[in-house]
Amino acid sequence: MSGFGLVLLLAVSPFVDALKSRGVSSRWSSGATQSIAVCVAGCAMAAFPFVDASGPRLVLIALAFGGTAIAIPLHYMTTAEVVPPAQRGAVFGIGTLPGLVAPFLTGHLIDAADTPAAGYTQAFLVAGAAMLTAGAFALAAIRPERDARRLGLDAGARP
Repeated sequence: MSGFGLVLLLAVSPFVDALKSRGVSSRWSSGATQSIAVCVAGCAMAAFPFVDASGPRLVLIALAFGGTAIAIPLHYMTTAEVVPPAQRGAVFGIGTLPGLVAPFLTGHLIDAADTPAAGYTQAFLVAGAAMLTAGAFALAAIRPERDARRLGLDAGARP
C-alpha cells in the first residue's frame, strides 16, 4: 500500500463516522464513498497509460490504488449491515475472486498483444473499465437500510 493509500485509509473512518453522526444513511456515508472511490480509481487506472510525465503518472497510480484501498474496508462495513455473522465469511470470500482472475487475465492480455507496452495499456484499460463499471453499479445498488428491511434484519444493530 502506498503512503497516500494509508492516509486515505486512516481518514475514511472518521469521515464516515462524521457523516453517520449527522444522520447520513449508510447508503450515502459508506456506500457512495466506496463507490465514488472505485470510480475515481478506475478513471485514474484507465488514464495512466496515456500520461508520459512521471509526476502525473505517480498521482494517477496513487489514486488508482489508494481508491481501492479505502473501498475494501467500507465494503466490509456495508456488507456487515445486511449479512448475518454466520454467513459473512462466505460473502467476503466471494469478494476475493477477482484477485484470482486478475493476474491471469492481465498476463493473457500482455502475452496476446503485439508488444508488451500495448498489452499493459490494454490491461490498464480493462482494469479501469471494470472498476468504473463496478463503482457505478455499486453507487446505484448499495442500499443497506433497504436491504436489511427486506431481509428482516435490524440494520441499526449491525456493526
